[in-house]
This record gives sequence, structure tokens and C-alpha cells, in this order.
Amino acid sequence: MKPRIRQLLHATPFQPFVMRMADGREYRIEHPDFVLAASSDIPQITIEEQDGTQHYLSALLVTSIERVSAGATGAA
Repeated sequence: MKPRIRQLLHATPFQPFVMRMADGREYRIEHPDFVLAASSDIPQITIEEQDGTQHYLSALLVTSIERVSAGATGAA
């Protein structure tokens, strides 16, 4: 799943997407600058919210990714 996330982060033009986790949490990715999904073998993704809150997630627990339109409201 991590390679797919990296692909979406580097897409031109960038299109927002929602990552859904195994525990039901959802993370809306509005801009690629707020996500770190390094090209290492470590299955970790870091998301920083606009208020500075950081989430350290296991890429192994991402259950789905859905592209969304820039104006749509939705997940956290």
C-alpha cells in the first residue's frame, strides 16, 4: 500500500485522497507536503495536520485509499 500512497503523493496534478485504517480511522490528505511516506522498507507513514498534530501510522494497517475532489468534505 505504501508504494500506492507514494504514487498519489507525487501525482501531477495532486488530487486529495482519504486513507482508511483497519481501526476505522480516516485521514484526508489535502496536500502532499503534510505526508511522509519514505521509500524505505519501514512500513511507516507520518501525517501532519495543519495544527501541528502528527500521526505515525503503519502502512500495513491502511485498508483503502480513495481519491476525493478538492471541494468535498469528509474524513479527518
